[in-house]
Parts: sequence; structure tokens; C-alpha cells
Amino acid sequence: MERKPPPQAPAAAGRKQLAGNARPLVGKAKRRLNFWSRVFVHFDTDSGSPRKAALRIVETVVFVLAAVLLSRWIAPDDPFGISAQFPWIWLVPAILAMRYGSAIGVTAVATMLAGWYGLSYQSGENASQAVVSAAQAFPQPYFLGGLILTLLCGQFAEVWNARSRRLRAINAYLDERLTMLTKNHFLLRLSHERLEQDLLSKPLTLRESLDRLRSLTLTQTMLDPARMPAGDAFLQIMVQSCQVEAASLYACDATGRVLPDPLASVGKVSEFVGDDPLVKYALEQRKLAHVQTESVNQSLRNQSRYLVCAPLENFDGKLFGMLLVEKIPFVALNEDTLQLMSVLIDYYADGVEVGTTSRSILQQLPTCPPELAVDLVRLHHLKRNTGIDSSLVALVFGDDDLSRDMFDQIRRLKRAADVVWTYKSGGRNVLMTLLPLAGAAAVDGYLMRVETVSHAQFGNKFLSNYAEAHTAAIGVEDPSRLLPNLVERCAV
Repeated sequence: MERKPPPQAPAAAGRKQLAGNARPLVGKAKRRLNFWSRVFVHFDTDSGSPRKAALRIVETVVFVLAAVLLSRWIAPDDPFGISAQFPWIWLVPAILAMRYGSAIGVTAVATMLAGWYGLSYQSGENASQAVVSAAQAFPQPYFLGGLILTLLCGQFAEVWNARSRRLRAINAYLDERLTMLTKNHFLLRLSHERLEQDLLSKPLTLRESLDRLRSLTLTQTMLDPARMPAGDAFLQIMVQSCQVEAASLYACDATGRVLPDPLASVGKVSEFVGDDPLVKYALEQRKLAHVQTESVNQSLRNQSRYLVCAPLENFDGKLFGMLLVEKIPFVALNEDTLQLMSVLIDYYADGVEVGTTSRSILQQLPTCPPELAVDLVRLHHLKRNTGIDSSLVALVFGDDDLSRDMFDQIRRLKRAADVVWTYKSGGRNVLMTLLPLAGAAAVDGYLMRVETVSHAQFGNKFLSNYAEAHTAAIGVEDPSRLLPNLVERCAV
């Protein structure tokens, strides 16, 4: 006997009907928004904002009408310069098109055309006569040539603006990488100096402490992403490296307000004072502040109970923590110590704010370098926002002696901007390289360079006979799936 489904409640049926009716409305709203965003991009090549586009249209109309009126005042008989040696009035639409694009140029030409008919209407005896005389005397080659000139200028502006946006995006990414390399270089130099000075008195070098802090930070972040991880370990490194004697680490809420309860502390610390002048200055300026900061008033510095106040920010500039140092030796409060403290804080903040996608990648691939996961997410956003290509290249080598030698040789060909991950998969060696700002042509160039080196180094031995190459374009799919899929392809 066939079982009939139970009848639905009227309220549930009503909710389902409302949800079904709402889906087409939402789809229509999204399509309408996408349509207007594409339209306004032609009016505003920088942001596609309807408000800016409307302001620029008004600006175009005002400038063109002002030019027509000025030309009418200078040459009443020939305001458009038709019989002159050069029609200077066309410089206004050309300049506007070169500044804002083809759509604004067409708007300027239409305004000039309206000005032509307006002046013809004023000079005629009546409306019908004015329209007929204006149509008969309309200079078609004159306006056609001006329109072509304006469109050429607008096309040049659009191409140039597109190239400018692309270069700005590339420079922003390279500036970020340069900042990270500068911090790492400074940490490397300081670690060597400290290692030479007190190697016998310290069980760990600065580099080893930072590596432990990085791994501990990532581990605790994956276990509990809502809590600031490894606060005690971070303060211990501050004590070891900067001679801090009393300090506290505080968290901030979503609005950037410092919470009064410390997450971690070292030494004898007092309760948090939110209205401390040095704390206010550090929160306003979003940078490390200390009692010797010259931009802070001397009386305010004397009122502060803290010696150093340092905010912790993520990649997007969002404040999520605050470090307050209450006691430090006088001889240690110098420029080198403060610079090292600032770099250590940035290093810790980078480890905390690796992002949800990076944590997902590291959970799936525990041996993946954190730098590769973080850069993969950054380049994915760069591709989605600006269309700049980046690529992943994986070379899978065999386990014989010649293949291992090739693997070691090609691993040393890493460029400064590349991020390399080496691991073993089923008895084979895998060399995975992240190529930032590299499209398909750059990947081919990289493979040709590797092939040339192996051919010259190993006596006319071709790389294709000893290694398999797998590539993946960043931005095609989500990074949390892109890298695991490429690892699976290398394992086949």
C-alpha cells in the first residue's frame, strides 16, 4: 500500500511559498546591480560608483557649456570655429575624454551638439525656421571629425587607466613582499648578533624561538581561531630578546576597544588603565609608542604608567590586541631594542592573522609551509580583484640517484619572490613552487629555464625524462581546494 506524505502545516507552506517568490526577486536585484555596475564603469574608470559618474557627467556638461559660451563671447559670428584655422573648442571634449574615458567624451560631444542647436535657435526668427536652418547648415564633417578625435582620446584613457590599475595592484603586492623580506632580514641580522653575544647564556637562538612561536601560534590558532594564541610564549620571547621585566598582552573587541582582562602577563603588572595618555596615543596613531616618543607631550609621558604601548594589527589593518610594557631596564630602552620589539610584534601578528583559508590549507596539508598558504590566499584575492595571474608548478622526481641530483639542483634555482615546498610522496620527491605574478607564458619560461639548467648540468639529460610537471592557475578555484587537488595530482 502506497504511503501518502503527511500534509504540511499552513504556516510552513506559506513560508516555502514566500521563499520561492523571494528567489526570483533576489536574482533580479543582483542582475540589475551587475548591469548598472558595468554601465557606470565606462563613466568612472576608477571605481564604477554611480555617484561619481553622475558628478562627472555634470562636470562635463558645465565645462562644455562654459566653453561654448566663452567661444560665443569671443567670436559671436563663428563660436564653434568652423571657418577658423583650428577649432580650439574641441580641446575641451578631447581633454575630458582623455581624463575620464570614451563615455564622458560622447557626453561632451552631445552637449556641444545641443549647444549648436541652442545657438541656432536663438539666432532664428522663429522655432520652425531655426530648426530648418540649423538642419540645413549642420556641419556633418566638422562634428564627425570631432567625435572621432574624442573617441580616440577616450580609448587611450581607458587603456592607460587599465594599465595603471594593474601596475598599482602589482606594486602593492610587491611592497608587501618587500616589507616582509625587510623584517625577515632584520630578524636574521639581529639573531646572528645576539647569538654571537650570549650564545652560552641562552639555550635557544632568536631564530629558533621565532620558529617555535610560529608553529605554536599556528597550532593554537587552528584549535581555537577565536582566541589569541601563544600569548605566554610571545611574552617569553620578549623577555629573552628585549629584556622586558613586566608586561601584559590584551585582546581587543570588534570595535578596536582594549578589553580590561589580560590574556597573558609576565612579571608584576598592575590593572589596565584605559585612559592612559600613552595608550590613547598608540591607539590613535596605530603604532608603537614609548616614553621617549617626541610627538607625545612631555607632561603626558610623565603621567603614563607604561613604558611601551604597542598595538597588534592584522593584514587588513584591523586592531586585535595590545602589548603594554610596564618595566624594562633603562639601558635596554634604546632604538635597537624598540625596533626589535616592533619587528617581533609584527612577526607575532602575522602568525596570528593567517586567515581562515590559510588555516584550512594547513589543516589539510600539515607539512605545507605557512608562507606558501598565506601567499596563496593573497594571490587568490589579487587575481579576483585585478585579474593578475599567478601560478603553481609542481615537479615530481623519481627516487633514483640522477633524479635526486636533479631535484637538489633545481631546488636551488628559486627566485627571491618564489615560495618553495618540498616533500616526499610515495617514494618520490616533489618540488612545488609558487610563482607570484606569473601567467601561462611565465610558467613556460620557468620550465624552459629548468630544462636548460638540467640539460647543461647533467650532460644532455632532459628533465622530461626524469620528472613530471603539473601546473595550476591561481584564482580558478578556492585555495583550500586548489593546493590539495594539485597534491593529489602529484601523488597519482
